Amino acid sequence: MKLRASFILIVFAFLFSTEVSAQVDRRIAPNQYKRDSRKPEKVDFVEQSTEYLTKALTLDDFQKAAIKEIIEGERESIMNLNTNRDMSADERRDKASAISARIYKKVLPLLSKEQAEKYTKMEESKKF
Repeated sequence: MKLRASFILIVFAFLFSTEVSAQVDRRIAPNQYKRDSRKPEKVDFVEQSTEYLTKALTLDDFQKAAIKEIIEGERESIMNLNTNRDMSADERRDKASAISARIYKKVLPLLSKEQAEKYTKMEESKKF
């Protein structure tokens, strides 16, 4: 009888100890549902584009500086394209294609053969 009682006591102790350890902390964190009040950092698209091309094409410093100047020269037309809401989607796509083609023609002579092939593939994969 004592053996049976001690066995039952051990089983209950085991069951209750595993249940306690399996509990999850479900408290709500103080900032869980609050929006981030910081404004997102404004990223300069010229810098962003230059860095992307530098990494994708492994540009040297001269190429990077030259491409940055080319994109900087197109800044005004790109900004006008982004801010002008009177254009239709087709007009916007056509102007974006024209800007991209101008940049492509200026950048291509600066690149080596391998870089030019990679850049051409990147440009062909763009969809406006």
